[in-house]
Amino acid sequence: MGKKDEFCLMKVDINQNYQDQLLIELSNFNMVQIKPKEKSEKKKEIEDKKPIVEKINILRKSLNTLFKRLKIDEMDIKNLRIKKSERIEFNANNLNDLISHILEEIEFFTNRVTELNNYITKANIELENIQIIKKCYKYLEKLNITKYNSHTLNHFKFRVFTTFSKNLDNLINLFAFSEFPNFYDNFQISDDRIGFYIFYPKDKEHEFKGRIRLIHSEEVPILKKYLTDTGINYDRIETEINFIINLLTRYNKEQNRIAHDNLLKFAGINEIVQNIEEYSWAANQFKNTSTNRVVLKFFVPFSKKKIIQENLFNLFKDNITIESIDVSKKRPIYESYPNGAIKKKKAKLSLKNEDSISKNEKDENSEDLRDVTPRIMKNFFLVKPFEAITKMYGTPNYSEIDPTPIIAFTFPILFGIMFGDIGHGLTLIISGLIGALVFKKRKKSLSSFSWIIFFCGWAAFFVGFLYGEFFGHHEIEIFGNVLWNFDENPIVIPFLNIHLNNPLGNILSVFYFAIAIGIFHIILGWFIQFLNYWKQHRKYLAFTDSLTKIFFLLGGAILIFTYGFEINGWLTPPYPILLVLIPGLLLILSKPLGKILKISYLQEESLAGLLGEGSIETFDTLLSVMSNVLSYIRLLALALAHIALLFAINQMGNLIQGVGIGFDILNLIGAIFGNIIVILIEGLLVFINTLRLHYYEFFFKFFQGSGTEYFPFYLDTDYSIMRFSREFDKDIISEEIDKEIEVKSLREEIDKAKNYIIKEFK
Repeated sequence: MGKKDEFCLMKVDINQNYQDQLLIELSNFNMVQIKPKEKSEKKKEIEDKKPIVEKINILRKSLNTLFKRLKIDEMDIKNLRIKKSERIEFNANNLNDLISHILEEIEFFTNRVTELNNYITKANIELENIQIIKKCYKYLEKLNITKYNSHTLNHFKFRVFTTFSKNLDNLINLFAFSEFPNFYDNFQISDDRIGFYIFYPKDKEHEFKGRIRLIHSEEVPILKKYLTDTGINYDRIETEINFIINLLTRYNKEQNRIAHDNLLKFAGINEIVQNIEEYSWAANQFKNTSTNRVVLKFFVPFSKKKIIQENLFNLFKDNITIESIDVSKKRPIYESYPNGAIKKKKAKLSLKNEDSISKNEKDENSEDLRDVTPRIMKNFFLVKPFEAITKMYGTPNYSEIDPTPIIAFTFPILFGIMFGDIGHGLTLIISGLIGALVFKKRKKSLSSFSWIIFFCGWAAFFVGFLYGEFFGHHEIEIFGNVLWNFDENPIVIPFLNIHLNNPLGNILSVFYFAIAIGIFHIILGWFIQFLNYWKQHRKYLAFTDSLTKIFFLLGGAILIFTYGFEINGWLTPPYPILLVLIPGLLLILSKPLGKILKISYLQEESLAGLLGEGSIETFDTLLSVMSNVLSYIRLLALALAHIALLFAINQMGNLIQGVGIGFDILNLIGAIFGNIIVILIEGLLVFINTLRLHYYEFFFKFFQGSGTEYFPFYLDTDYSIMRFSREFDKDIISEEIDKEIEVKSLREEIDKAKNYIIKEFK
């Protein structure tokens, strides 16, 4: 039962020719997490892998460019539904071969789309030009331009131009008659563009060119093909416009057809590119050991170990060697072998655990496998949304307790204490439930956040009964009927025999309650640290560190709340100062004492070092306890701020006096709007402070968050199948036969040459 969420480290030694096939098989298992290489090992192979990395980057950029041009997005692919038999199959000899093949496919479609885009761009330019010509000619009708009179002027030139509307002032200044003799007129073409025609003397051509260049204009040609004997040939212009529009329609249809007809192929290519990126990372984790041999290390759940071993042995027979180390959560596990050598046994499993590894086998550079082993976070479905809060801080280490089930209770409670109101609690419950249902199949993170709001709403709802708050009022009134009056019937907390009704008038009780919650929360953190130590077989530290700190805090709380700050009272019988002094001295002396008692994990440091460490830690604990406990005063502060804001909003609503349904509606709108503002602003502030109390005052006591989340190596197969052909090594007999054939062939060639020479020179 205890090994359900435990892992083992497998070390596979295999022929390099089977490397690709091994990764495909590991992906099919969907339960293997590959162990990354150490940084020192990675540096050695960076240069060798650089060309492949560059190729993959080019592949991704090329595919993104193609999708952008075809207007294919992620949703188009996600909405594609196909049968397994319709998946695109990609076969290759190796990763390089596959990348080259995919790149050729992408380039083929890219070239087709690029050619179409060039045609579309060219057609759009032609369409824009002829539409401008049409608009200009329409305005020029009043000049009675025909095929015969368009070019019959002797001393003057007639030309038509277009320019931007912002150049109109420059046009007026440049062609002022006093500066340059001419006649011109302008007209509007579009919102940002104007046209104008101009008559000017032919002998002023050079000066005209200099002026027209300053306004960046484009000339509209007066073409005879658009003119008739009587005027402008609009039929021909319309015919050309329709021809270009039809041409553009065909081009766009062809582009859409390419995207639609090949969507499955594009989905397969996109999936393969994603797989190549994942696969390339996995392939880089192989380590070369000898000629044509590579080693890969990966973690597998303990319950799946035998299944994976049997499948790998059945697939690769005598070509594979597997070694396995069970990673216990309770004690350090090191990946060590005698004399640093790796035992190799053909098709045979080698099991090692910590008990079979002597101290001499533990290399100085060996790492505790618990620090790198992945962690499966398995929580009850009601608790699971709170994993998002845990992961924001960090993934639990392999050997430490997952705090998610605990914060599933403490997070809503602390939130509710700062946001206690029955009405606001109900609002959060409804909002959270709606959000969870809306985002259920869209975004997991938003769905989790909605469920957290839902549970926080319940806490605010129940704490609202303790505070006696219902939308800022001290009674529950619905449609004029008072269901409960909290001033007359306050809720009393069992065992404590106190009530928190009307916190604004009962500040001291709420203050003590907040401090008590803070002390309990901090003690809970140290208790979890106690369980972590116990679970990791570090029982001495569990008692001398965690439990001692708990007694230190409890002693300090009893000392302050019972005797106050009267130091003389601390030093008189029954000497309550001992409640703090004894745990403090134990914190200072426990680690040096542990070294004297031969506690294994305290033997590396000297007595002086442990004594200094204990003194500093005790002083730090004293300061942190004081600051941590005082930090929980924010529970009181934010609770009061929340209630005060509601009180202020209700008082502002009372300023609107009047009789009638109009005033009632106005009061209702004001109340709704005011409460929404409080829920949004105050709710966000309370949520942030609840996070802070957990991350800084709670998690810091026991939670490292330095683990790795279990994420199995897996290649997607929704739209594609990736296959690598196996390359078998020739055995000794085959090699000898090949050598014999080569020798025989060589002898035949020599005999032929010898006979030819004898024949020629006899």
